[in-house]
Amino acid sequence: MDKALFFATLVLFPFGQIFKSGIFNLFDGLVLLLALITFFKKPNYPTWYKYFIYFLLFCVFSLIANGSLFTVNSSLYLLRLWSYSMIAVYISNFYKEKKPIIYYLLPITLATASLGWLQYFIWPDLTALKYLGWDDHLLRMTGTFLDPTFLGLILVLGVIIALQKKYYLVVLFLTLSIALTYSRSSYLALFIVFLLDFVKFRNLKRFIICNLAFVIFLFVLPKGIGEGTTLTRTVSGNNKLINYTETIEIIKKSPLYGVGFNNICSARKIYMNDTMNDTNLESHACSGSDSSLLFLLATTGVVGLILFINFVLNTPRDVVISISFIAILIHSIFANSLFYPHIMFWMFALVGLKGEVDDKR
Repeated sequence: MDKALFFATLVLFPFGQIFKSGIFNLFDGLVLLLALITFFKKPNYPTWYKYFIYFLLFCVFSLIANGSLFTVNSSLYLLRLWSYSMIAVYISNFYKEKKPIIYYLLPITLATASLGWLQYFIWPDLTALKYLGWDDHLLRMTGTFLDPTFLGLILVLGVIIALQKKYYLVVLFLTLSIALTYSRSSYLALFIVFLLDFVKFRNLKRFIICNLAFVIFLFVLPKGIGEGTTLTRTVSGNNKLINYTETIEIIKKSPLYGVGFNNICSARKIYMNDTMNDTNLESHACSGSDSSLLFLLATTGVVGLILFINFVLNTPRDVVISISFIAILIHSIFANSLFYPHIMFWMFALVGLKGEVDDKR
C-alpha cells in the first residue's frame, strides 16, 4: 500500500493547488498518510534526522510558549512539516526501486510545465481569484500552482536535473516556461543554477548557450500587458518591503524563540494592530513572510534559526542537492520557498536517496 501511495503523490504533484479546498490539500493528505504508515512500520532513521527532530521539538515549544497566538492552523502546519520530512525516511528505508527518485522528478517537472502552458493559453486571466485569497495574476504562467513564483522555482529545480542528465531540449523548454512566469526571483535562481553548473563542470559553451537562450526568450516575451508582465515593476517590490518591515516588527516581539510556527497571521493582527477583515485573514499572504529567513526568525526566533541551519548542514548532499538548495535559498529571499509543500517534498525526496540507514531490523 505504501508503494502505491508514494507513487500517487508523484502523480498528484504536477496538479499543484487544483485539489485544494480551504486548508485541506489532497497532496498534503496523501503525504501525511504515507508519513503515518512509514512511522508505524518502525523505520530506521537516517543519522541526520535527529537534527530535524531537534528543530521540530523547538517549534512545538515555541507554539506552547505563545499560547495566546495559538490556532488550529498553526499545529496543522507543524504536522505538515513533519509529514514531509518523513518522505526522506520512507525513501531511505522502503524505496527499493531500480530507478532512483530523480528519474521521476524530471517527468513531473515536464508535466508541471505542460499544465502551465495550458493555463497560459486557456486561462491567462486569474484576476478573479483575488476574491478567493490568491494573487490576481494576468497573462503570467502560474500553472496549477496559481502562483508564478513557486511554479518558477519548481521548474528551476527541473532544469538542474536536466542539466546533469544533459537533456538540453528539456532545459530550453523549461527555461522558456520559466520566462513566461515573469518571476524575477525565479530568474535569479535560474541564473545562479547556470553559474553553479559552470563552476562545477567548467562547460563554458553550455553556460553561454543557456544564458543566451534565456536572454532571447526575455526579449520576445509579451510586455506591458498588466503590471505583472513588466519586469521593471515596482509595486510588488514595495509590497515586499512592507512585508519585510512588518515581519521584522514581529521578530522584535520575541527574538529568542519567536511567535510560534505559522503564527504570523495572528501576530500581525495582534501586535501590528491590524485592521484586516476576515477575508484578508484567510488570504494566502497573511500567514507567511516574503522571506524564509525572516519567517524562521519571526516564528522560531534566533534559537530556531540556529537549529534549522544545523539540520541543513548535517543533511547528506551531492551536486544536485547542493545546487538545488542554493537555488531555493536565493529564491527564498523573495518568497517563503523553503516551506512550500512541493518544494519540501522535492528536497526531502532527494535527501532520502542519500540517507544511509542500518538495514537490520
